[in-house]
Amino acid sequence: MSAPDPMDLHDQVQAFADGELSQEEADTFREHLATCAQCQADLDDILQLQALSGRLVDLEAKEAADASETPVAAPPIPLAPARRAHVPEPGRDADGSRSFRPAWSQRRGRVAAAVLAGALAAVFALVAIRAPVGVSDSGSEALALAPTRSLEARLSWSGASAHRPYGVLRSGEERPKELVPLKELAKLEEAGDLHGLATGHLLRGEREQAAEYLQRAPSTPDVDSDRAVVALAKGELESALILLDGVLEKAPQHPQALWNRALVLRELGLDALAAEAFDTVSSLREPGWAEEAKERAAALRRGLDGRRGTWDEAQKAGKALALQGTPFPDALARAVPGSARKWHNLAVWAAPDAERVKALLPLARLLDAHYGGDTLERYTTRVAGLDFKRRAPLAARFRQVLEGTFDASGLDAYVRELEGSENQDLLLGVLPLMGVHPTRLDTYEKAAKALGDPWVLLNSERERALSEYRSGDLAGAEARLLRAVAECNRVKADVRCGQLEHLLAHIYKDEHRLVESREHVLAGFQWAQRTQEWELQTDLLRVMGDLARFRNAFALTRAYLGEQALRDRSCEAGHHVHESLAAMHIFALRPDAARAELAKVPTCEVPFFLNGAYVLADLARLAPRPDDVERVRDGLRKLREGGWLRPGEQVLATHIEGRAVLTKDREAGHALLRKAIADGARLGAEDPVAVKARAYSYSSLIQDAGFANDWAGTLALFAEELGTREPGRCELGVEVHDERTVVAARGPAGELLGHADASRRSPDFDVATLVPPQVVSALKPCEHVRVFARYPVHGQAGLLPADLAWSYQTGAKPVAPAAASAPRPLVVYDVEAPASLNLPRLRSWELSGGPSARRVELTGAAATPSRLLAELAEATEVEIHAHGLVNLGVSDASLLVMAPEADGRYALTAGEVRRQKFKGAPVVLLGACQAARTAPYLHAPWSLPVAFAEAGARAVIASPIDIPDAEAGPFFARVMERIRAGTPAAVALRDERLRVLSARPESWVKTVVVFE
Repeated sequence: MSAPDPMDLHDQVQAFADGELSQEEADTFREHLATCAQCQADLDDILQLQALSGRLVDLEAKEAADASETPVAAPPIPLAPARRAHVPEPGRDADGSRSFRPAWSQRRGRVAAAVLAGALAAVFALVAIRAPVGVSDSGSEALALAPTRSLEARLSWSGASAHRPYGVLRSGEERPKELVPLKELAKLEEAGDLHGLATGHLLRGEREQAAEYLQRAPSTPDVDSDRAVVALAKGELESALILLDGVLEKAPQHPQALWNRALVLRELGLDALAAEAFDTVSSLREPGWAEEAKERAAALRRGLDGRRGTWDEAQKAGKALALQGTPFPDALARAVPGSARKWHNLAVWAAPDAERVKALLPLARLLDAHYGGDTLERYTTRVAGLDFKRRAPLAARFRQVLEGTFDASGLDAYVRELEGSENQDLLLGVLPLMGVHPTRLDTYEKAAKALGDPWVLLNSERERALSEYRSGDLAGAEARLLRAVAECNRVKADVRCGQLEHLLAHIYKDEHRLVESREHVLAGFQWAQRTQEWELQTDLLRVMGDLARFRNAFALTRAYLGEQALRDRSCEAGHHVHESLAAMHIFALRPDAARAELAKVPTCEVPFFLNGAYVLADLARLAPRPDDVERVRDGLRKLREGGWLRPGEQVLATHIEGRAVLTKDREAGHALLRKAIADGARLGAEDPVAVKARAYSYSSLIQDAGFANDWAGTLALFAEELGTREPGRCELGVEVHDERTVVAARGPAGELLGHADASRRSPDFDVATLVPPQVVSALKPCEHVRVFARYPVHGQAGLLPADLAWSYQTGAKPVAPAAASAPRPLVVYDVEAPASLNLPRLRSWELSGGPSARRVELTGAAATPSRLLAELAEATEVEIHAHGLVNLGVSDASLLVMAPEADGRYALTAGEVRRQKFKGAPVVLLGACQAARTAPYLHAPWSLPVAFAEAGARAVIASPIDIPDAEAGPFFARVMERIRAGTPAAVALRDERLRVLSARPESWVKTVVVFE
């Protein structure tokens, strides 16, 4: 069918206004209308005339009614183009084009003149731009909008919430927008309609203005849904998802939120879940929206089914190629090249004769063309020239391995027969399919080197790294994988790169290096999508869900888990999804929901994995059932006996068992928890899972001691975990975990007191109310209170009153300053932040402390992360005045914005600081916003101040909130002057804080915290 002639489309404006076009013709004309100024103007005229005619009929009817004193119902002004009796029938001019003869020109001139101005004003309010949208039930005045909408998202403000087909220009040259007149915005502003005003700005493409007005508007489901639209438009997908989940928790059938959530899910790459969300919208049966939602769901499923179908088809074709010699379709090989290459090699190894091998040459050449070089063609040709009288029986046994019928008892003999022979390439298939044992890695590697195919050599490195990972050597596995990833990217081995990235991301996740894990999981996901590797995509989605859960990003976690559940119906996936959801319910203190989720876990070889065991152990305390503890012990026994657990996971299993047993047998529970602590210490910091198990075991023991009113034992455990001296006086320990809060203290004379309760029903808490008044009163006489606090308390401001001098203990060993001839202050200020961040320039800094020949000043473009790290090594006093940011794509904790390096890197992160060694044991002042913000790690506090302390700082001063530039300088300067005069950091901060608060009781200085 040929495209409509543009002149024909111009001629259809009257028919469109009259509603005479078919649905297909109307859709085509709407697309044309979005770009045709002439038709837009013509349509304006027509609609104004229609409205004016309606008004005239109304007036004539009123005149007739007045004359007869008989009421006449006035027809309404049309809100959409429709056939009306008073609109003239279109005619044809001599050239065959449509024309119209305005009826109002034949009416009485006096009536037209009387109503013209009023009618045009009424029409402008409804159709000043294009075809109007109906007025909402709430009475809000509708904006005059185009016949097609420029935003995919749905707006909740009633004046712009009606359905219009979605249509934008394909040029992509500018952000989609609509011409909402400033006059309309002025009316909304005068009326105080912040939501409507935000809507108008959003339609005009002015996102920042829209965000500002929505921020000022009272929070409602409608407003929050539109806030999510702004976040979506800005690419802030997680923020949008959080807002929409919040709306749907209050209003599960909120149509706009359901629609917008589907869009967010689609943008996250979660097409299966997005299609399901559009299905829900369709089920609401709203005019226009239901049909569009149905179409969008169908389109998403077509794409999803197509990609999954392509991968499934490739696996079927591959098996047919390897076992029957059926040619692998060329188009399929181009679509799924990684799978095609895998099955090519398997077919070579399974080939019963030389002719079957030669038949693989076209596929080999096609894949060589894709990857570059002639590796596969040379290999295939070489194998075809071998003696198949000797190779055929060996290949037959390989086919048994491939079919799953091989007798494993004959594996050793088979391997010995292949080793070092001209047919040792078969080992490259046999060993992975049979499960490469660490003792056979050398054999595999030797065969891979003999073949010389980068694809196989990279898999050799992956298998070696996997073995190191399983044995607990995560550092070795990481180093190997980083080298392999670099080589893989060089040779562009696509799906192999995705597999390497997946394993590396998994290791970083276990090490709780979430930023690095996210970087590699996204890289792997891109490879998997590019090569249509469906199974690998699903595996990577699982890691994404774990990463989100580890940083308490529960909206994202639910989304990733939901997508995984829809894509992967395997028993193992079911375990992971439902156990993870149960763990989230435990965190939210919803034990009944957690138990219901555990009940959905499918039956596999084991009743649950470690995550499920952890949940059940907590349920044994939160909402116990008689068999909970035995179920935990029985399930863990099966995991151990089945060889499911790596070394660190063995320690975690011991902790989980102790956690459960503690609810029934305190002595036995203590023994298991102590064993977990000892085993974790033996494995050391190199095994992050063991580190977590050790931390969780201390938490359980601290809680148990607190609820036994053993305050001395509670404080001793805090100190033992950090490896510091046992508390003697003026010490405070605080533990908040699930429903429990434990507070233990020693007063100025060493007297013991404390508080324990299990009353929390939400993970949220007010830090200022954690320490009971009687404990605060007992600590008042202390000159300085040392605070031991675990996540989520550590680093929070306001734990103790402003008139107390107190500091968080980090557990870092005190470092004696190196002998120096004089102090060496380091001051960072006037940093030239990257222009791309669009950060305001901070005030020029006035140096404190007087002149110093040894003072190092880093300013402007010289204040780079690497230069600062180098100067920190010798510093005895550090002041950093720079912007602070929280960017989870760069760092789990807050970061400092420095001047960019040559490669563009600008962030100084906690991870980089932690790796340094400060020789001067400096006092560090972090004069940056949110510098003390702590990452959401359940096993350890993690923040910039903690990192500085671990690197050797004797005290760190910072705030977890945004701080005002104008006030920060003078305040921090006076704190540092007090410290230079010999006052301890916590006391200096307290004294200067009180001085400011005496004049301004609500000042931000209350949030500044000391870490020691």
